[in-house]
Amino acid sequence: MKTIHLSKFSVFIITILIVAFVSFGVVVYSSPSSISNQNERIYLHTPFSNSDFNGYVKIEDMKPNSAGIFMYPSSVPYGDRANAYQTFMLIRLPKILGGDKNDTSSFRAYSALDPTSHCLMKYWPQDGRQRIEDPCISQPYRSIDGVSYNPGLTMIRAPTTGALPKLDLDVDNQGYLVIKPPTWTENKNGVVGIGRDVSKDEILQSSKILLNSCKNQMTWLALPVELQTGDVLIDMTCKSDHLNAVYTNTDYTYISARVDVTFCNCTKTPNELGPWINSENGQLWNVSNTTIYVSGTALQTDGNKIDPRYSEYTFRFIKNGYEVFFTDMGSFDDSAKEVLSDFFNDKNISDLKRTA
Repeated sequence: MKTIHLSKFSVFIITILIVAFVSFGVVVYSSPSSISNQNERIYLHTPFSNSDFNGYVKIEDMKPNSAGIFMYPSSVPYGDRANAYQTFMLIRLPKILGGDKNDTSSFRAYSALDPTSHCLMKYWPQDGRQRIEDPCISQPYRSIDGVSYNPGLTMIRAPTTGALPKLDLDVDNQGYLVIKPPTWTENKNGVVGIGRDVSKDEILQSSKILLNSCKNQMTWLALPVELQTGDVLIDMTCKSDHLNAVYTNTDYTYISARVDVTFCNCTKTPNELGPWINSENGQLWNVSNTTIYVSGTALQTDGNKIDPRYSEYTFRFIKNGYEVFFTDMGSFDDSAKEVLSDFFNDKNISDLKRTA
């Protein structure tokens, strides 16, 4: 039998790796070890975005679309990086998401520790952003419910866990915002450093608020909150002349759809649609006297089945003065049915006629 001899350097490297893995496990599966057994006022420390207030917080002390940081429990010293698990964000939502209401529904309180990267995060109030991000490599989170843009797409969390741990809010008899005692489990307030379970219904409820906020800014285009494929609206930005919406599948996060709409007040002909008209994979279709340019690819697997991970089609057309791009990962038929349902009054796929 041969004896394996390890050099001192090899032993050193192995020791370092073991310590790193053990430390990582301790960090990942930790959560604040202490909680207040009663409601506790929020002491807002130096704010990091669009806010000039610090101290114990009342509703009127924070402007809509602003945020700050606080420690929970409040006895934890502020500013010590070793206390990252006790660092939380208090966000007052933008007006379009209900942040102008004078009650606790205008506020959200999330863990500032990213469950994926374990970096400390912040809320970005800029137009077209208004989301939670960290300086490390990680997906962003929605301010309205703390859900990641790609629910479940992490190495650490279970597939159904896609949100930041949160704290529940109330107001005391003197008008100060207070934290209710949390339950640190994934199906309740979440587990700091790991995440919080959210259901598809919860995501849809918040997505409806996103959708309604855009309806007040854009005079046309009523998008669904859920596609026929089951993809749910996960992100939406809009102005009076432009809209961008992102849909994702909560079970298969690699499947997504995007809608991009720009008001051009135009009626372009197929020859004016741009370079795609000469694309090798380009096709022209017609429905309800509207020309639709389709570009895309589909990779067939064994059994001639389409693999949605590698299939993507983009439908481009002009309607009511808007230029519309609908991009979907999936089969041509499924994508075409969605376009006809959302933009052409539920026309059947048999009404779609190929012209070139």
